[in-house]
Amino acid sequence: EKGEMISALRRHIVSTTTTHCCYNSSSTSSIVSIRLKKYSSVPELVDRPIRRVLFFAPASERKKIQKAISLGIDSIILDIEDGVAVNMKEEARNNVVWAVSNLDFGSSEILIRMNGLDTDLHKEDLKAIAQIRNKISGIVVPKVDSASQLEQVTAVLEKHNPSSKKVKLLAGIESAKSIISLQKICEEGKTHNLDALLFSAEDYCANTGIIRTPGALELLYARSAVVNHAIAHQIHAIDMVCVNYKDPQFLVKEATEANQMGFHGKQAIHPSQIPIIYEAFKPAQDTIEFARKVLLGDEQKQKEGKGAFEVDGKMIDAPVVKWAHNIIKRANINQ
Repeated sequence: EKGEMISALRRHIVSTTTTHCCYNSSSTSSIVSIRLKKYSSVPELVDRPIRRVLFFAPASERKKIQKAISLGIDSIILDIEDGVAVNMKEEARNNVVWAVSNLDFGSSEILIRMNGLDTDLHKEDLKAIAQIRNKISGIVVPKVDSASQLEQVTAVLEKHNPSSKKVKLLAGIESAKSIISLQKICEEGKTHNLDALLFSAEDYCANTGIIRTPGALELLYARSAVVNHAIAHQIHAIDMVCVNYKDPQFLVKEATEANQMGFHGKQAIHPSQIPIIYEAFKPAQDTIEFARKVLLGDEQKQKEGKGAFEVDGKMIDAPVVKWAHNIIKRANINQ
C-alpha cells in the first residue's frame, strides 16, 4: 500500500510539472542532447557513482552503522559532525576506523562527514580518517565557503598519510557565502578532487535568516544555484535532507521536485525515507525501455564488431551507451 501511495503521489506531481534535460561532456554532446532530450529527466554523469540516496549514520553508534550497511544503499555517510554529541566525538572517530577496517559495506559508497574547519575538532577527525583513506570513497566537508578549505583538507590528509589515491571531497553548501562563491569553489575545487555539492537547507536558513515554509519557495534560488554549478562542472548535486521524516507525502513532493530541478540524489536521515527517494529518482518508464533497447543493441553490435548503431530512428554511440547503463542502474530501486 505504501508503495502504491508513493507511486500515485509521484504520478500526480509529475503530471503537473514535467522537465527534461540532458548533459553529456563528449565532443558530440549537443547532438546527443537533442537525440535524448525526451528520454532524460536528470543529467547523467556517466563516470560517477550513482548517488540517489546519501544516508547519514551517526558514527557514535555502532548499531546504526551496521544497520546502514544492511540497507544496501548507494552511499553511506558515517557522520562525525552534527549527528554526534561533542563528548562522543572521540568514540565516533574510533568507530569509523573500526567499521571501515572490519565491516563489509558491500556495494555502498563509504563517505565520512568530518567536523567543520571552523572548529578544532576537525584536526583529530582528519588524523583518524588518514588511517583509512585508501579504504573510503570520500569525505563530506561541511560549511565550505571557499576552495581553500578543500585544499586544507587535502593537505592535512597528505601530511598524516601520503598516498597516490585521491580521496573525493563532497562540499557542504550551507551559507549565503557558499552560494555566491559556488563558481570558485567548483572551478578551484576540481584540483582537490571535488566530486559533489551537498545543499544543507537548515544551516542555510540559519545563516541567512530565511524563514522555512512547507513549499520551500524561499530555497528555490539556492537549490537552483547548486544544481547549475554542479552540472556545469560535471559533479553531483545532492539535495537537502527532508526533516519531516514522519510525513511520507511531504517527502514524495520534495524528492520529486528535487529530481525535476536536476539534482542527482538526496540526503536521508531515516530508513523509511530511502524507498521514497529511490522511487522519486527512478527514471520514467519510456526512458527505461529506450535504455534497455540501447544496451541490447550495443551487445549485438559489439558481437558484429560495429560501433554506432540505430535505435528507434536515433543514432547511438558510446556516450549514449554509458547513459543507458546509468539509467538502468538508477531504475533498479532494489539495488
